[in-house]
Amino acid sequence: MRSRMALGDHPIHPMLVPLAIGLFAWTLVADIVFVATGQDHMWYDIAFWSGIAGIVAALVAALPGLGDYVTIAVNSEARGHATAHMFLNLAAVALFFVAMLMMRDDGAVDGSALVSVILLHALANAGLAVSGWLGGEMVYRYRLGVLPAEDGGVPALSDAGSVADERRRAA
Repeated sequence: MRSRMALGDHPIHPMLVPLAIGLFAWTLVADIVFVATGQDHMWYDIAFWSGIAGIVAALVAALPGLGDYVTIAVNSEARGHATAHMFLNLAAVALFFVAMLMMRDDGAVDGSALVSVILLHALANAGLAVSGWLGGEMVYRYRLGVLPAEDGGVPALSDAGSVADERRRAA
């Protein structure tokens, strides 16, 4: 099913999510480097600002994602996957927001607050991994956001075929 939230024929949501995912993953890496370097404060700052940038990028990516959700996903067999995908992403943003609040004014540079922030970042990233799998399922299994063959997209393949076989049969 074609995405209505697209530039040309390309859905916008999958163009935007890699930035948020990369920033969230980088935040966790910066947390680990902060601890591994004996708490070099530069890495704490990197984690803090990367987390904020990830939250902003995720919310920007969520807008066309929500548009796809209400226009195509809820009316498809992928409804359950789409809903879980959305809630996991929102939960990850919420976890990063809580961690950001804890990190303000150097509030989590050591002790249990630091451990809590790292656990929040790790849990959010684990949720994003599951959410990414669900997103892949929606595209590859349910073909959401995929350009239909009648509109110039590649036709769905049978179990025994390949793209080349499909093109030969069509010619």
